[in-house]
Amino acid sequence: MNDYQDISHKIKNELELAQDILIISHQKPDGDTLGSNLALTTYLINQKKTVTSFCIDPLPETFHFLPNSHLLTNDHLVFTKQYDLVIVVDSGSLNYAGVDGLLNALPKGYTLINIDHHASNNNYGDISLVISTASSCTEIIYRLFNDWKINWTSEIATALICGIITDTGGFTNPATNYRTLEAGASLINQGANTYQIAKITLFNQKINELKLWGRALSRLNKNKKYDLVYTYLLEQDFIDCETDDSASEGIANFLHILKEATVIMVIKETSNGLIKGSLRTTADNIDLTKIAGLMGGGGHKKASGFALPGRLSYAKNKLRII
Repeated sequence: MNDYQDISHKIKNELELAQDILIISHQKPDGDTLGSNLALTTYLINQKKTVTSFCIDPLPETFHFLPNSHLLTNDHLVFTKQYDLVIVVDSGSLNYAGVDGLLNALPKGYTLINIDHHASNNNYGDISLVISTASSCTEIIYRLFNDWKINWTSEIATALICGIITDTGGFTNPATNYRTLEAGASLINQGANTYQIAKITLFNQKINELKLWGRALSRLNKNKKYDLVYTYLLEQDFIDCETDDSASEGIANFLHILKEATVIMVIKETSNGLIKGSLRTTADNIDLTKIAGLMGGGGHKKASGFALPGRLSYAKNKLRII
């Protein structure tokens, strides 16, 4: 983006002026939103700032290793306090973060900063830094820290590379670019252990989770008209396999190995009556944000998603949302 340097300077200036800072991750947190949040949290604590780290959902056990993860709270009482600065990371909207209503109750007088990499981001906030070509939000935080010439620590490097590894599937998905690899190399040099992080976050499937993946793989089907391969998971599948919604994360990225389709789609039922879809492509001439946008979703050109109310019905070789 043309005005990146100006926005970078504005964000740094706001951080220097603020004393009480609230950092917000999106709901159902992944490694990128948590890595971004906790890297900022660690940096600001080192700058002697008072920092509150928030996510509306609890911290997944997988990410307990992240520095200062014990500080992450889902206590809504944090929105009764006064802050100089509020930063939302890795969230295309306040609704996706799950805090649109909570922020309305927050005492006025704060500056809102939005840092994200989703092309569907609506540029909310007083200061908005959205770089849709970045592989992850943590990659953007890395660029900011690099520009500001911060005093690097292994804790900050660990948080950032966790987000990059999880959002790129270990530097394998189409969002990975030369900036991503440069960031990864630099963070390793700053003390991040990529092998250990990949082992904890990517290579830690359990038997029940693999059983769920087996159901999804057994249902692979192709729509020749749209050059689309799709699969689906029912709510009952999660019950039968004694696992939760998070167990299906990664299936869409894994299916990139298929050479028989231009677009991959994974659809699943959730326990709260929603149908969630994940779309992936490696084709440069397809913009999945436009497809997901038709169903109220968004994301990236090559990786997007959507959510719709309803249930799944599969009959006569056709999958329907009813």
